[in-house]
Amino acid sequence: MVPIKRLFEDFFAAAGENKGLFLPIFGCFFLVLFSYSFIRPVCESLFLSSWGASKMPHVWIISALATAAVVWVYNKFVVSARPSRLFAVSNFLAVAFFLLFYLYFSAKNRGFSLMAFIVKDIYVVILIEQLWTFCDTTFSEKRAKILYGFLAGGCSIGGIVASVLTSELASALGSKNLIFVGCGALLLGVWLFTYANRKGGAVLARARKKGTEDAAKKEEKGSIWGGFDVVLRSKYLILICVMLMLSQFVTALIGLQFNQMLEIQVTEMDLRTAYLARFYGATNVISLILQFGISAPMLHFLGLLLSLVLVPAIMGAGSLAFFFAPTMGVLFGTRLANKSLSYSIFRSAKEILYIPLSYIEKYKGKAVIDMFIYRFAKGGIGAVIIGMQAVMAVTALRINYMVIGLIIVWILIVPLLINEYKNRNEYKNRNEYKNLNEYKNRT
Repeated sequence: MVPIKRLFEDFFAAAGENKGLFLPIFGCFFLVLFSYSFIRPVCESLFLSSWGASKMPHVWIISALATAAVVWVYNKFVVSARPSRLFAVSNFLAVAFFLLFYLYFSAKNRGFSLMAFIVKDIYVVILIEQLWTFCDTTFSEKRAKILYGFLAGGCSIGGIVASVLTSELASALGSKNLIFVGCGALLLGVWLFTYANRKGGAVLARARKKGTEDAAKKEEKGSIWGGFDVVLRSKYLILICVMLMLSQFVTALIGLQFNQMLEIQVTEMDLRTAYLARFYGATNVISLILQFGISAPMLHFLGLLLSLVLVPAIMGAGSLAFFFAPTMGVLFGTRLANKSLSYSIFRSAKEILYIPLSYIEKYKGKAVIDMFIYRFAKGGIGAVIIGMQAVMAVTALRINYMVIGLIIVWILIVPLLINEYKNRNEYKNRNEYKNLNEYKNRT
């Protein structure tokens, strides 16, 4: 009981220390996933009706290329523009697209259903990563270990509320009318983030000023690489890239297995929308339990290494079970574990890895990793699946062999990454100590 009591005391101390900031950011996470949980089932259901699950690897490749272009443009403005302005523009563009999507929905245009599927993947990644980057710049590592699980819980609560509403309203109102609720939530999120940005105040302003000065010295602002060079210069960021790519390979393949069976077993579009909404609702409930009950204690008491190893290990157990019982029930449980762990423990642990980075690395390098690499991984595995489809039937069982192999490599990468993380922290602490002494000498 003593450790749990201490954990709660630490939480209230951390939240109180960042008074006026924690709740608005929590609300932003809630609203982004609230909107996504309305928009995602509609777009996925329409895509499956128009194209089928077999075309998903193709759209992963297109999505990776589209994300690369978006990240390149985003990184042109990220150092000079205020975070609140970037967040507002990103939201307004997403709202404009989905309102246009509403007009095309009735015609069930195949090309537009493809575009909507891609945009819904890109917009949520951009918004969520902007929020996490803001947190990584504002909160200390000590506070992050306590608060990040609860902030990720805001995503789950938003998803749960929206999924319950979606599953109930999809058949009654029709899928397309749910778009308006999602767009309204995005606009409300803009106001909340603007408020949080003002409350971030001095910490964010100092970090942004230093980042702008560093960019000017290194001529990062005009780099034609749009942040990709920032990643390639750092062994630490490359290792984070590799881990994230492996995690996304696994997630994409398990998702493909799931959608193959879903397409066969649920054929009517509105019923499929409701089924997907219930699945993602269950995912968010489990994620919420992990975020509030497991994530913070695990990070606080067990550390990053065990947390980051446990996630792929549990997914691997589910995939091994599929060999012995290749049923929809086992696959449902594996997919559920995959998504809920990714949204909770893995997400919180991964974000802490970014805290020792410089401002430029956080805003430019992190954008490349968490926005582009996130989609590039799906595109890469999509190309592999397309190649396999040309010579054989890509069944759920065959995909499972790939999943197991990737999980083994994923687990082996984690200790190397944690070692680099410790080196980064030591370097950061030495620099802070040196800067503090210089300041004392001047005064």
